[in-house]
Amino acid sequence: MNAKSLLFAGCLLTITSAAHAQVSDSLAHVGFEYFPRSKNDATGQTLQLNVLRVGAGVPIPVAKRTTLVAGASYELLDIHMSDADSFQLHAPKATAGIIQGFSDHWGMMAFVDAGFASDFSDKVSSDDLLLSLTGIGTYKLNDAFTIGLGAVYDRRTGKLGPLPALLLSWRTSERTRIRGFVPAHVSAEYHATDWLDLGLRASFDGNRFHIGESRFQTPNLELAYSNLDVGPKVTFSLNDWVHLDVYAAGAVYRRYELFHDDESYAKYELSPVVSYGARFWIGPSQWNPPKPTAE
Repeated sequence: MNAKSLLFAGCLLTITSAAHAQVSDSLAHVGFEYFPRSKNDATGQTLQLNVLRVGAGVPIPVAKRTTLVAGASYELLDIHMSDADSFQLHAPKATAGIIQGFSDHWGMMAFVDAGFASDFSDKVSSDDLLLSLTGIGTYKLNDAFTIGLGAVYDRRTGKLGPLPALLLSWRTSERTRIRGFVPAHVSAEYHATDWLDLGLRASFDGNRFHIGESRFQTPNLELAYSNLDVGPKVTFSLNDWVHLDVYAAGAVYRRYELFHDDESYAKYELSPVVSYGARFWIGPSQWNPPKPTAE
């Protein structure tokens, strides 16, 4: 497999972002996504991708208004090329953070993620390291509306740097809500029954993987990507804590490129494709808190 084949593979990479894990709806989750074969019109190559995600987190109350957060997650990307053998990319990471309340309305959240993003074809080195920082100030108007503003410092766009961040939880009615953490994910949901939710989701994922020299005979090679998906979602709930999401998504925006010695030298695009996914998660549905009331 040559460098162009590797670059082409990057367009469909859609691992869960660090920010998504930090403000996740679950204490534990496992998910799978399937991307059918899609063609790169510039090269004629095709690609099929499978993505596996696993994660868990634990909130640790240490004071009335202070909660520590510890978690870990792992993404496996199984990539199948039309003109080369399949290969895999890995992104294990650990998360540590704090959620601090200052009053009934004001608070803050801060998180750090540390791990690896690599094909692990060579010995692990500093080139494989992954680091992400997040800081958000929050304001809770009432039980129906919470907003937060801050920044994320990571490689979501392929280059390490800061991005503005918006946290939103808005219970618009007894059966509808909007929740999300921009630039990572956002969803609008309708609570049809105790066991069924209908919704629309959008997710923005990105990362930069180190590729070992032994795989492509090229030193200091990295693959970066950004991917925005939008599509419908259905959630089936066994009870208030056990859930299954089933969804489809179309790619709205894709960007991917190769870096050599930390310098970008090639970019490509892949034709749109509809992906399919399922996610089993454990955590409170958050449909049952008191009904929203105006202050």
